[in-house]
Amino acid sequence: MNGEVSRAEEGAEVAREATEKAKEEAARLREHAISAEEVATKAREETTRYKGTATELGKEKRLMESDLAAAQSAYGRVKEALLMSEIARGAMEEAEKKAHEDLEA
Repeated sequence: MNGEVSRAEEGAEVAREATEKAKEEAARLREHAISAEEVATKAREETTRYKGTATELGKEKRLMESDLAAAQSAYGRVKEALLMSEIARGAMEEAEKKAHEDLEA
């Protein structure tokens, strides 16, 4: 009977050790889960921040495209005005030349 008690005590000790290891493992897994949740939360925050940045960049891009279109339009008008000025200057030079010829004649 003494041997049976001894084996029962050994079994109980093994069970206590197994329970303690299981508790330690559960605690370790809880810490790991908490750490994983923190990482996931940070990743969600980063994603939100990147989406906000992407939205702002999209707005800036549209504004720049609008500014570029306006600048191209203004350049076209300036180029047209320059061409008209050159035509007018040429016509004026021709008129001056003709006026000098008429005065000389």
